Amino acid sequence: MQRGFDVVVVGGGSAGCAAAVRLSEDPHRRVLLLEAGPDPRPLPELISDASLQTRLLLESPYVTLYPTTRLADGSVFYSLAGRVMGGGSSVNAMAAPRPTKRDLDGWAALGNPGWSYDELLPVLRRMESDRDFPDDPIHGSSGPLHIERPFLLDTPASEPVRAYIDRALSMGLPTCPDLNGPDPFGVCASPYSIKDGRRQSTAVAYLAGARDRPNLTIIAGALAIRLGVSGSRAGFVEYRRDGLTLRAHADRFVLTAGAFHSPQVLMLSGIGPAPELQRLGIAQVRELPGVGENYQDHAVVQMTFDGPTGFTEDWIVPRFRLMTKSDPGLPGANFHIFMRPPAEVPGIRRMMSISAHLLEQRSRGRLVFTGVDPEAVPEVDARMLEDPEDVRAMTATMGFITDLVGHPSLAKYYGPLMQPSHGDDWAAFARTTHDSYHHGAGTCKMGPASDPQTVVDHRLRVHGIDNLWVADASIMPVVPHANTNLTAIMIGEVVSDIIEALG
Repeated sequence: MQRGFDVVVVGGGSAGCAAAVRLSEDPHRRVLLLEAGPDPRPLPELISDASLQTRLLLESPYVTLYPTTRLADGSVFYSLAGRVMGGGSSVNAMAAPRPTKRDLDGWAALGNPGWSYDELLPVLRRMESDRDFPDDPIHGSSGPLHIERPFLLDTPASEPVRAYIDRALSMGLPTCPDLNGPDPFGVCASPYSIKDGRRQSTAVAYLAGARDRPNLTIIAGALAIRLGVSGSRAGFVEYRRDGLTLRAHADRFVLTAGAFHSPQVLMLSGIGPAPELQRLGIAQVRELPGVGENYQDHAVVQMTFDGPTGFTEDWIVPRFRLMTKSDPGLPGANFHIFMRPPAEVPGIRRMMSISAHLLEQRSRGRLVFTGVDPEAVPEVDARMLEDPEDVRAMTATMGFITDLVGHPSLAKYYGPLMQPSHGDDWAAFARTTHDSYHHGAGTCKMGPASDPQTVVDHRLRVHGIDNLWVADASIMPVVPHANTNLTAIMIGEVVSDIIEALG
């Protein structure tokens, strides 16, 4: 049994590292950070070198896969999460878009006071040091997270990239030099958490400078099993490390194990939907029907075109994206569109791909817990592209992409559409081939207790448990119109403010 702590943070991911570091800024507060994955030091080049990101996802032991079923045909793809100190921020593509103004204002309108854009802008500013906009009033210049745009819209680019951008502008899309404005739209320079070619995960940007604090204890390889809850209070967290089962006692607990595992820890602690607890044979501590429900992600569909035959330049696609609307009447952009580099397969012609990333999900999925073993990963019933409006949005954007690259100005680089073909059912293609943007969220929904699907209140406290908070992507009531990493870090910052205010 370990000595008691003031706060135990369970999960050293994007939100957890930020929360633990901020909470330990008070030298009198004893903080324990538990992370299920390893804490490699020095960081291996596979994590640290920003140029190796694709290999990191495909070859490293730091990524956990979650089987995810497409309902349209029963086929399976895999959702991903990082299992290493820094979590997703240690394995992701380092994209650093903020949540939009309508995202945060929408959360506030769902009964979550304090979560509006204007109220959280100071938090977003204090998180960052924005290299490109250090004097802009909406940006920060002294925060731990270095933000930069490796490609600016006036940066010289290869011939095909410049032709692609010019074509997008000719279609009426505006230039968007700062994707991290309140309502980004158009041809956008993309922000990334990269500094001098090195990944700026929360393990680097936050934790590295705090490791020597005597009041911060960090334990890696510590898989949370359950919380010991009696009445309305949690007394300890039980975890497994090196084959031993240990307990850490604290006054307060912050669950930051991510959209897949925060609800799993709650379930294993007896907090969740009564029928599911009964199915798993777990004694019920508190019924919260929303645990593991409300799952959302961003669906991704890839279109493939015949590549050029006479163009031999080996070009690199820089870090930019289009933010578009599938319907001009929408209040804001609902798609990211990415130009992809040429793909060469021996014996097959060069192929050119463009991916469409739907930034919202009208249907709601759920996690399916397969047993009481904490090592067992949940299955994901994502239900992406199940709502007809989402399908219409995707097929409309697929049409936009064909118009984009079908123009004579791009004929040198993009040939006929290969997949799907013009004669295919595009809706069926999208529903049976879509992948994920790997932005799983929503499984411990934030909101008032009057909503039976909510798990935490607007102060991130678990309904009915006085000293337990959840603070990661799982609390997002609606997935934001952005990559989720900065939003998760923001949530970690917010929970530290909430606990700090309690004294």
